[in-house]
Amino acid sequence: MNELDYLRKVWEENTIANTSQDAPVLKENISMLKKLKNFDHFQKLINILKIVIITILLSTFMISIKSLGVDSVEIYIGISIIFAGIISFMFFYLKNQFYSSKLDYTQSSTRFAKEAISLLKKQNNIFGLPFILFILSMIVGINVLFLGIPSEPQSVSPLFMHITVSSFMALSGLLGYRIRRWRIRKEIYPLIADLSQLENQE
Repeated sequence: MNELDYLRKVWEENTIANTSQDAPVLKENISMLKKLKNFDHFQKLINILKIVIITILLSTFMISIKSLGVDSVEIYIGISIIFAGIISFMFFYLKNQFYSSKLDYTQSSTRFAKEAISLLKKQNNIFGLPFILFILSMIVGINVLFLGIPSEPQSVSPLFMHITVSSFMALSGLLGYRIRRWRIRKEIYPLIADLSQLENQE
């Protein structure tokens, strides 16, 4: 049983044994695994919260649209674009996130660290082009939807509504992007730095 295989066994049993003073590398690996596990656990909680919030927002949105009593092709097309954008992005988002279960604990420390760094960087890329396309799909979907709503039910002009909603979606996307970049700097970059040290040990 190699070093990381032993650590995996210790981790799965949820017990971290006192490590000998003569094994500093082993102690550092245990600390690294604990950091990755805590990061993984926190992300799963965040994902659950996001799914709950999205479900509530979509339900409220659908109820609001239905309450207008308007039925048109544009509304259905707009809703389809919105749902397709959300489902596509969430699938890509969850698929490319870092999960400790994706790691191979039977590898050497160098290969393990390299693989973990690769997975973390892959997660960082989610909030690049995929996120921009997601925001654009939301803007297009909501604007197509508003095209199907007659002027009478609206309290403001259609043009003002399009501009306002598009601006709100764009600013929300920018805010979400900046928050995500802040989390990456605070949570992921330190992990990559620690893993890089472990990668260079051998």
